[in-house]
Amino acid sequence: MNLAHSATDAQLPNEASAIWESVLKYAPTYLDKNRAYSHQPGFQCAVGVNGELIGAFSGGYAHLGAKTRLKNDHLFRVASHSKTFTATAIMLLREDGLLNLEDQVGQLLPELSNSDIARVNVRELLSHSGGIIRDSENADFWALGRPFPKDKELLEIAGHAKILEPNEHFKYTNIGYGILGLIIETSSGQSFEQFITERIIDPLGLANTGTDIDANTSNLAAGYGPLVHAGSDYALAARAEITHINTGALAAATGIYSTATDLVTYFGSHLMGSEPSVLTDDSKRLMQQRAEESGAPGRSYGLGFILQKIQGRETFGHSGGYPGHITRTWAVPQTSVVLSMLTNAVDGQATSWGESLFALAALAEQSTPDSYTGITQEALERFTGRFAALWGVQDVVLLGGKLFQIDPTSAVDAKNTVPLEFVDENTLKSVDPNGFGGYGEKVHFEFDDSGASAFRGPGGMRFVREKDFALPALVQPATDDETNT
Repeated sequence: MNLAHSATDAQLPNEASAIWESVLKYAPTYLDKNRAYSHQPGFQCAVGVNGELIGAFSGGYAHLGAKTRLKNDHLFRVASHSKTFTATAIMLLREDGLLNLEDQVGQLLPELSNSDIARVNVRELLSHSGGIIRDSENADFWALGRPFPKDKELLEIAGHAKILEPNEHFKYTNIGYGILGLIIETSSGQSFEQFITERIIDPLGLANTGTDIDANTSNLAAGYGPLVHAGSDYALAARAEITHINTGALAAATGIYSTATDLVTYFGSHLMGSEPSVLTDDSKRLMQQRAEESGAPGRSYGLGFILQKIQGRETFGHSGGYPGHITRTWAVPQTSVVLSMLTNAVDGQATSWGESLFALAALAEQSTPDSYTGITQEALERFTGRFAALWGVQDVVLLGGKLFQIDPTSAVDAKNTVPLEFVDENTLKSVDPNGFGGYGEKVHFEFDDSGASAFRGPGGMRFVREKDFALPALVQPATDDETNT
């Protein structure tokens, strides 16, 4: 785990930093347990607050065959995160006076002046309001059945791309963002790669970010197929590796590669008043305003950003789905927190894992019970650890100065998880409101020189330190023959 700062720093920048420092002490072990349990290859995560990276860590494997551990500098295809870069480039051209958001496709691209999308404007392209087909009638490039389209084919697809009337309904479109890539080139006089690099990547110091891969791109995390195709045993090692390919004229929609750390810097630059920044706050504000309701509950769209509430707070950001990589980044204006989660499988859990980290932060923000009054952090830390019994694994975790009992193989439920009460130096108490559980029962701990070695309760069952756990005599593990039938 590679943390930018230690949670023992004498002075944390603000309350959000303190909350997330607390989460980052636990998040790596939580995610890696969840990753192994769900047979996922790997993940990369970074968190920033107020423009400062406060934590970056990775888990699992960049390459399963070679058992190469995934590191913070491995590159990921961040796919539709590319749309945020494309939208930023359009806003830069707007600030330069080279185009307006009301300019129409047919005016900016003469090749499409007689097409059925000629009157769709830039704003409608940015907000997926133009009624344009998502990927074409033959989108097998997403399944690696054929190459991604080049400029000529993109223009041919765009020439008859109308599905709906403009502003009739939100209609997500990679083709529309490919068109925006062509508009950037014609308006700037530069290639898409040159403009994005010179105006966004270099000024923000995004050393591990590029617009698309080529033969010289190295250090890419391998991408893997879904577990459902991994044979009848659904073993991690049986996942199929997917070859990375260039995205051609759709780079503006899906081509960009990056790292979680770079994405934290990049999305942090979109917070109001942030430095460094490539856009004015006026442009940022326009991008982050709700332009369309997506039709998916709780998710709307601005100009290049997905807008969504997480734990009751508004966020802007984007997801990304590329063959072999699933990615998600959120920025929270209220707290200036940016979280990026990158995974390297088609069924990667970037979104659910990121949301679980936000849920951990919500736990850390809960009020501290009165029973903790006068109790030192050192006294609370004694209780923490990972414990196992026949029924599973439980973590006792210190978040925001409070102790919680968490199942690391499940998503974190912030609404229905409450702190354990402090009773004495060896005892906690459950006040879990779920009456089917151990509400009101005490949790008795045992300790040795390494800390908490076991606990009993709530419910009376004894859990022991995970590394000390052994199956009971009446439980027999499956034999190799049994697991292979």
